[in-house]
Amino acid sequence: MNRIKIIDTHVHVFPDKVEQAAIAALTVPERVNKIGGKLEDFIDRIKRLGIAQGWTVPVATKASQVASINEYAAAQPREYCVPFGAIHPDCDDARGILADFREQGFPGFKMHPDYQDVLPTDPRMQAIFDAAMDFNLIGYFHAGDDVGPRTRYGSPLEFRAVIDAYPGIKMVLAHAGGYRMWDEVEELLVGQGENVYLDTAFTTTEMSSDQLLRILRGHGLDRVLFGTDSPWTYPEDDIAFFNNAGFSNSELEALYHGNAEHLLEQVEYKK
Repeated sequence: MNRIKIIDTHVHVFPDKVEQAAIAALTVPERVNKIGGKLEDFIDRIKRLGIAQGWTVPVATKASQVASINEYAAAQPREYCVPFGAIHPDCDDARGILADFREQGFPGFKMHPDYQDVLPTDPRMQAIFDAAMDFNLIGYFHAGDDVGPRTRYGSPLEFRAVIDAYPGIKMVLAHAGGYRMWDEVEELLVGQGENVYLDTAFTTTEMSSDQLLRILRGHGLDRVLFGTDSPWTYPEDDIAFFNNAGFSNSELEALYHGNAEHLLEQVEYKK
């Protein structure tokens, strides 16, 4: 059990009836699930590891999936989950869907530019970003390359343009700001956006420790979230990495739970 409270801010769970198909569709040689992807698998795992809670972040690959994904997310037990909602750039009324997120208990939404075939600067995103600002929602984004689609739509250059266009927007950029595009992250994103956070998902084994720690410290350890991208990784491996990375106790407190709790406070999230 961990002495420091841990919140995993990047978790994927799938409904029982589609879990096997979803895992199979997302599996490529560079990304193989390490653990089960059902909600019960996640809950059993965090209990065993002493993780307090997870942010569940879904992705709708089609607009037609949004309603059912959000229904599933809304039913997740808040004792263990902070569920984010899904949105798709092709939704007919994206603003209306996002307007209901507070009532559904979602602090924000998750998007994946590559699986949703959209650049962050695409005009279809304007209604989504406007709603994020107006309704005080967190936008959680896959950032950088991906081992599936290789379009790199969510590049550091694209997200820098969004940050400049929407000052103050509350945003989490996964994978330390840009998976396998970390030189561009250092050039364009580190230190940018007072409410822009980077998560640590799928980074500890994918880049040099020196560069990872340089990015996290450069951006500000008060704007970094511990995330694992479960079920594609073993959370205990990431915990071991950060426990041995030379952080002070106060820095680990911020990384593991304090920053996540502060971000939820900023959006006035209530279970």
